[in-house]
Formats: sequence, C-alpha cells, structure tokens
Amino acid sequence: RCHSWCHCPCKGGDGAGATCVPVSPDGDDDRIIGGYPCLPLSQPWQALVYGPLRCGGVLVRPLWVLTAAHCVRRGLRVRLGEDDLRRHEGTEQERRVTLALPHPRFDRVTLDSDLALLRLDRPAVISRSVRPLPLPGACGQPGDSCLLSGWVTLPDRLMCAYVQLLSDAACRRAYPQRITPSMLCAGVSNRRVDSCQGDSGGPLSCNGTLQGIVSWGLQTCALPGHPGVYTKVCRFTPWILETMNRN
Repeated sequence: RCHSWCHCPCKGGDGAGATCVPVSPDGDDDRIIGGYPCLPLSQPWQALVYGPLRCGGVLVRPLWVLTAAHCVRRGLRVRLGEDDLRRHEGTEQERRVTLALPHPRFDRVTLDSDLALLRLDRPAVISRSVRPLPLPGACGQPGDSCLLSGWVTLPDRLMCAYVQLLSDAACRRAYPQRITPSMLCAGVSNRRVDSCQGDSGGPLSCNGTLQGIVSWGLQTCALPGHPGVYTKVCRFTPWILETMNRN
C-alpha cells in the first residue's frame, strides 16, 4: 500500500503495487535488506536529510546535496559526516537547506525524474569524513557492481550492501509499463538484497561515481524478481551541473 504522505501509485488491490521508499515510523522493513554496517568514514559523501521525514542524500559539491524529489519538504536539514545516529562522533556537520530544487519533470505519480538538488546554508568543510561523490561521466553497464548505503531505524548505523546493475530490458520485465528512461534497476540474483523504507534519496555508487538515487520498489522489499529502482543519475548530469552553476 502507499504511505499516506507519498503520492505514488498503488496498482493492484493486494498491495503489491510499486511504491516509493519513504521512512516508516515502525515496522521491520525500515532497513537495507541484506546489508552490513559500513566501515566508519567509508561513505564520506553520505548525507542524512531530515525534518518532517527522514531520507538519504549524497554530497555532490560542498554546497549541494542530491536526494530524491519525493523527499522534498519545507524545513529540511542535512547532516554530513554521520555514521551512528545514536552517538556524537565529532565528525558531524549540520546544515540547513536554503533552496530545494526538484527536477522540473518530476512526476509524483510515476516517480519519473525523481531527484532534487538541495542547497546548503554554507559549504561543507571537506575532510576525511566529508567529501563529494563524483558525478558520472557515462552511464553504468549491466553487471557493474555497485554499493548502496543508508540508515536503518535500529540500531541507527549506516548500512551498506553490494548490488549489480540490471539491463534496461530486465528492469522493464520486472516492472512492466512502470520503468521510464530515467530509471535503473539494481539487485542481486538469488539473494535478498535491496534498499527499503527510509533509504530514499541515498546514493548508489558504481566504480567511484554516483549512478543512482534510491527511488522506489515494492512495499515488501527484496522480493525475488523485483529489484530496487533508482533514478538514473547519468541522464541528469547536464541538468545537475547547470542548476548548481546557476544557483
């Protein structure tokens, strides 16, 4: 079923329709399925986007964070350099969001073009624990090994998982009539590995570049034959660069 705040499709009365992946205040699916605690400081571009809801994000320039457009609300804040949400580690940097720019073609029903740029109130201080992830110069290839990351509700550690990029054809077979050219799929054959509720907006990094932003999936995460769906960042690199330079 769709979450109450998220304008996304519920196709099919059994609740198996495609839904986006917002945070859930309770429930067992609020985690990266099949993940493991990331090594501390191994994901220095990871951002926590929070306020009315909680999402992931990725630092792409000292003044800019990229996230999912369906995460955008008023009053958002960003925390960088974070690992364990329960502990103060001395590496954290807090910022306010002064400007949120969803992609102009973002569709709340289909989740097409599901990405947004967040401008911070002041630049991040680049350090060992905080630095941008490069934007892609080219799209990833099917079979590429990629790393996704995000926070779980308990115990609030940053979690990581390896997945593989799927071909566009395999993605369309998994979700007939739902996949647009702005989307990509990633998962692991014969294993339950997937992003889930609370991971929206987080990064999918492949070969040292940002290839995906966590967007949507089935309400029940990591079902066989139904990979996670991500915004295909390589299709938006010109818009991202132009928007950052203009604002």
